[in-house]
Amino acid sequence: MDGPTDIDALAEALREDGVVIDRAMGSGEAQESEDRISALVREVPFPVYVALVETPEGLPDDGPAASDALAGLLNRRLGDGLYVIRLPLAGQQVWSYGLGADPSRLSLADYANRDVLEASIAELAGPRGTEDYVSAPPAVVAEVSALTAEDIVEVGRQEPSSGYPATLDQVAADRLAERAVELAASASWRPGRDDYVPVRTASAGLSAVVGGLVGLCVALLLGQTLVGWPRRRRAAEPEPPAKVVAPPPPPPDVHAERRIARSQADALAKALSDTDWNAVRDRDTAGRALTARDAVEQLLTSRDVADLVGAQVVARAGSRDLSRGRRGTGESLRTCFFDPRHSGATATASWRLGDGDVEVPCCAVCASAVAEGEVPAHLRLATRRGSQPYWERDDVWARTGFGAISDFLARDVLADREASR
Repeated sequence: MDGPTDIDALAEALREDGVVIDRAMGSGEAQESEDRISALVREVPFPVYVALVETPEGLPDDGPAASDALAGLLNRRLGDGLYVIRLPLAGQQVWSYGLGADPSRLSLADYANRDVLEASIAELAGPRGTEDYVSAPPAVVAEVSALTAEDIVEVGRQEPSSGYPATLDQVAADRLAERAVELAASASWRPGRDDYVPVRTASAGLSAVVGGLVGLCVALLLGQTLVGWPRRRRAAEPEPPAKVVAPPPPPPDVHAERRIARSQADALAKALSDTDWNAVRDRDTAGRALTARDAVEQLLTSRDVADLVGAQVVARAGSRDLSRGRRGTGESLRTCFFDPRHSGATATASWRLGDGDVEVPCCAVCASAVAEGEVPAHLRLATRRGSQPYWERDDVWARTGFGAISDFLARDVLADREASR
């Protein structure tokens, strides 16, 4: 059955069952998916609410902002817990209230698990860009979050040390990948939500057009003007409901990102000190790690969280280059354009930057979101009036996509620092 569109009704449905999935989000098996996820959330020691629904009235037009607003409004009605929400054009997002989990770390942990699912689906059905590729159905993605609810909240509670590892084990990922492929196959013959034609509306619209043209012709033939004809005053249209303005998701925590950056910088420094340069097969590639170390050292004391996230990328890229140089083979690090803290880029997506669309490298989860017409979860940085996507800034990170669109990020960082002196 369709989920309720009114927020109060949605809250009551979630209070009763914990899970509401609209038919359009259920890939033809919404009720079965509700039952599966409900069984999972009942085993979690804190409340978990899962809503895969159409956007209720009164929320912002922007997909992610609407999800943020809905999470806050449901929290007021239902209280503390983990909220898993997916609206059209927004993609799935997770929030926690009263559980002591950092919002950024929680989201990144959930994203890491979804990336494991994407990899399992690609292994089973075929990689992105092939005919057999299957996009993960919303209900299966939500099942991942329900299955790993305790784990991702625990990651959100912990002080980060080196990154955000996935907590979805491979056996569960493979099982969910099989279900995703089965759902995609069973839903492939069903019409989508945009395939239905509202016959009455179409007929009324056509009648209005035909009637208007006939009336216009008659008036012209009679030599009359339409301006002077008496007409009935239109009834005042009801005002649309006021839209709820939700605060944007918080930017990354400076202290947490600095801690991760220092950990990864230490790992790079240790790897360099342990290197036998006489045994290195490709010194030019390995030497990039020395440049990375110099760049990272200039970033670690910054108070700008973007520099600290960037330091992590530079350190990881340096460690990868050192490893490649030792072996004499391997690919350089390519980050996800939307958030460099996601897993590495394994796909591309068309994204509007400035006045045009460009192909940007990204992780599999973000690529799936863009393919579905959704806004992927992305790195937002603080501004005087809230926050904004990092690529809207005017700095080295926006110009390079935190390494996603740069061949040598450490060199770009050092050049930027030199130019700013």
